[in-house]
Order: sequence, then structure tokens, then C-alpha cells
Amino acid sequence: MVYETSYESGRQPFVPDTQRGNWLHPNDFIYAGLSLAFRIDIFSMSWYLTMESGVVSFLPVYLISLAVYIIPFIVIQSFMGQFSSSGFISSFRLAPLFKGIGYVTLAMNICVLTYYSIFAMVPLLYFFASMNPTLPWSCEGFKTWAQNLTEDQEINLCNMKFGNLTEFIEGSGSGEGTNETSSYHDNYVNHHIPSVLYFHSLFHDLNLFDYNDVDYSMSWQLILCALFVWAIVAVIVYRFFKTETFGVIVRYCVWTLLGILVFLLIRFSFLPGAEKVYRHLFIPTWRDIGAGIAAIPIYGISGFGPGWGLFITLSSYNKFKTNIVKYSWIIGLGQFFLILGIDMLQNFTEVYLRVKTENNYYSEVENIWTLYLSSGSVMADMPWPNFWSMLLYFMLFLSGMLLILIQLNSILTTIFDEFVKLREKKLEVSMALVGLMTAVSLYFTSNHGVTYFTALAVDTYTTHTAINLLLILVVLWIYGRVRFQRDFEFMTNHRFSTWNINILRFVAPMGMLLALLLGIIVAFYEHMLSNVIIAILGFIFMLLPWLFIPGYAAHSMLQSMGSFKTRFQRCCRPTDWYPTQPEDRQRYEEAMGNMEITHQLNEVTDDVL
Repeated sequence: MVYETSYESGRQPFVPDTQRGNWLHPNDFIYAGLSLAFRIDIFSMSWYLTMESGVVSFLPVYLISLAVYIIPFIVIQSFMGQFSSSGFISSFRLAPLFKGIGYVTLAMNICVLTYYSIFAMVPLLYFFASMNPTLPWSCEGFKTWAQNLTEDQEINLCNMKFGNLTEFIEGSGSGEGTNETSSYHDNYVNHHIPSVLYFHSLFHDLNLFDYNDVDYSMSWQLILCALFVWAIVAVIVYRFFKTETFGVIVRYCVWTLLGILVFLLIRFSFLPGAEKVYRHLFIPTWRDIGAGIAAIPIYGISGFGPGWGLFITLSSYNKFKTNIVKYSWIIGLGQFFLILGIDMLQNFTEVYLRVKTENNYYSEVENIWTLYLSSGSVMADMPWPNFWSMLLYFMLFLSGMLLILIQLNSILTTIFDEFVKLREKKLEVSMALVGLMTAVSLYFTSNHGVTYFTALAVDTYTTHTAINLLLILVVLWIYGRVRFQRDFEFMTNHRFSTWNINILRFVAPMGMLLALLLGIIVAFYEHMLSNVIIAILGFIFMLLPWLFIPGYAAHSMLQSMGSFKTRFQRCCRPTDWYPTQPEDRQRYEEAMGNMEITHQLNEVTDDVL
């Protein structure tokens, strides 16, 4: 394989952004990586999956997945960002034929932010509501606004009714000689949760979360919260979005979230039924072990944040010699304990709600957005309910804001790395993007938005899995194992093991293909129940990438010259693939056996370095 410059390949040369900055402290990369574990929306969607895995059942499986999947993918993305000092578009100089992945990911990540803002808006709304002298979703406050409830919703935690064991039904046959028949019918009762019904009341929509509901309505309270969220984002972008300052913000936010999470776990440990959660931690059943294994894909993708390529951009702020293998393991293990803590918090809530209905087999309790909606009624029964409610919803709000800021920072950095002319107008471009996302996110303050956005979450999961498969192809096959190991060792003075690469090349794709198939099936089902707007966004997430990526590849080959094979090989060669710092670049040129990067470099053999 031959290295080329952009001039020789007919492409626009890459111009490094000298104003992008670096982390103020090397550990800021770790904090940024840990913060991605606070993607709490994954754990709140309890209509998809209820996770009751613990340390004993989940830790061994998670450690295996760390070694063969999570850490290698973090390392590969971190290598691309740290070596090239650029975001998830420009880093594909490694194989320009696939640069379309970066452009598609940019569009997808912007769309993700518009609906992900829900996870900052909703906690903020409940945080403000918690300032009332009486919590609106307590049994005292519930009476003041709960009007015109359906017969089904009249059965709630403030008006409990337990199912009878059986209900006798009489019937008679017809015709002479036919005996009367009778049967017993099981009578199940579903208890609604006042804090969830409170969310219904904001839209004056008793059929919220019902896919058959067609009456469109918006919540003015949620609109105000959306505007407030994006106003905070705009202020931070305007005043504090320099890399060094941003790293400090991320660091203190992670410590704050960690402190609140520990404090809440201690308090929730005194709830009735908490001993069952701890028993699941250390004395698992076979069901727990099975649930832990089944949850690995969910846990794995949650550790990479709501968007794709965040680790590429976050690692691009590292110094060139940063040991990303060591940092990746710290991030992976730290995310495990954060995920476990968030999972426990959800399980405390679900177990308490089951205990409150006396665990009657024929009596159930609904769980919708467990941490965001259902947990409100749990804290209403605690001493000092307002304090605990404000504390939990502040944690949820801060976690949502932190991930919004990290993803927005990744998007803007990637834009300015790739489009040189926009660097002169960074503030204007940033504010225009924030304004655009503010306008689009208002759709998700409607009943349709909060009901149907789960289809977009599934689309995101599916597309991320497919792009990870492409990343394996690009880095470990087209760029090549030997070249990757050589560059990696040059950058960090550590070798990336061949066995780990082979697992990524041959084993991981099989599991990812199964996850991809499952995602496509679930996405198809979700979109059958959604509306036109969600279908359009789903087109961006699911279909556009597989039209644009090969289209961009074809365009790149048409811009080249020669036979089909020559064009393909030329477009797969790295261009301008070198460290951006002059001293590192000089060492790299010397290692590659050539002191001039302005002309075609010599062919590199396997014994280099």
C-alpha cells in the first residue's frame, strides 16, 4: 500500500485546525468517556427490557464483552481520533473511499440530539413541579388535578384495588338436553402510577403512550422547558466551549452525578423490598444470568453515548502519546459500576412498586420510563419528598444536559475540522445549529413526539451497529492489521494484540449481525405504529446511510483516473494520514523512511518499526 497526499489523489487537502485545543488534564478524556454511561434513557425504557442482573451474574459476562468488543471498539475509535487529531469525518482520511460514513453520521447525530433533548426536558419539568409545597403526584396533590380519569385509570396507587383470585361466570347452553355450563375467569388489575398520570395531564391526553391515539396536542410546560434547555446550551456554547474549559465542566459534572447517584442509592436502599435487589446482586438465579447475557448488547451500545463516533472526537483532544489502551480499560470498568448503580436505582423503584401492590399475583403496576416518570410516586411516599424528588430529577436533568453538550461539541468540532471556511465563523455556525435543533426539538414536546420517538431510538441502535461493522472492515481489513498495529505502536509505544484484532475481525461481526437483525425487526414493528414525521426521520437514520455511503464511494472513484481496480485502490489509500503536530509528524516521516510528505511516499513493508 502506498501513502499519498491529497494533491496527488485529486482531493482537497486536509488543513489541521490549530485552534481546536487539547484537554487541560489528561484525565478529562476519562471523565468524558465515563459520562457516556449516563445514557439513562436506555435503562428507563422498561417496556423493552427489565434488567435484573447483578454483580455475580453480570460481571463475568461484562468483562468478557469488555475484552472482545467494548474496549477494542473504544481503542479503534480513539486511535482514529488521537492519531489524526480530527473528528469523525476527517479521521476517515485513513480510507477516503468510506468518508461518506462521516457525513452520514454527522446528519444522524444532529437528528439524534433533537429527540434526545427529551431526557433533559422531562426531568426539568418534574424538577420545577417538585418545588410545589405538595408534590402534584402525591395522593394529596393528585386529587387537585386528576379529573375525568377513565375507569381503568381510576385504579391507581392512590386508589388501590386487588384482583380477585377468580371470577365466576355462568352460562347456559341451548337446546333440549343441554346442561348449563359455568367457568371461572381470572380477574387481573393494573394499577396506574400518579406521577405517570401527571405527565398525561400535561397534554390533556388520557391516551398518551397509546399508539392508536391520533389527536395531536402539545404541552406548554414542556415547550418552556425545551426553550430553557436550549437556552442553557446556547450560553455554554457562547462562553465555555473551548476545549480546556469544556473538559473542566465535564469533570465536575461527572463528580456531581456520581455523588448524587451514590446518595440516592443509599436512600433507596431503605425502601421496602430493597433486600430483593441486593439478593439479585450476589445470589443470582438462572433467569438473572440469562437476563445479564441478553442485556449485553444494550449495555454495550449505551457506553458509546447517544451518537456515533463520540470517542473519535473526544480522543482527538488527547496528546499524541496518550496511552488509550489504559484509559479505555479505566473507562470500560468505570462505566460498569455506573451502569450497575443506575440499574439498581431502577430496580429499587420497580420492586417498591410491586411491594406496594402487595405482590398480589393478579395485581400489576405499570412501569413507563421508570426513572423519569414512575419513580416520582416512589419519592412521594418518603419523608421530605420534595427534597428527594428535586435531587433525583436534577441528576436526570444534569445527565441529559451533559450528553447533549458532549454530542454537540463532537458535532461542531467535526464540522470545523472538515470545513475549513467555516472556522472563521465558529460562533455564528454554532448558534445557527443550536437554533435549528431548538426548533426541531419542539415537535418532541407533543404527545406524538414523546410516544413515537422510541422508533428513532431503535433506528439509532440499528444504524450504530451497522456502522461498527463497517468500521471493522475499514480499519482492520482495508487499512490492514499490520498497518494498524504499526501506527498504534508508534503513537502509544504499546502494541495492540493480534488475538484481539482477530476476534474483532472474525468473532464480533457474527454477534453484531444478530444484533443488527434484531434491531431491524424491532424497528420495522415500531414504524408500523408510528406516524409520518417519525417515518421521515427513520428514513434519515435507516435508509439514507445505505444510499449515501456507496454513492459517495462511487463519486470518489469517478473523480480518480485509471481502471476500476486502480481507482478503487487509489481511493482506499490513506491521504494526509500523519500526526498534525510538527515534531510528531517528523518522527513519523522518518519512521516511514521518507523525509518529504509533499510527494508520494515509499511503499512501507511489514518490518517497519
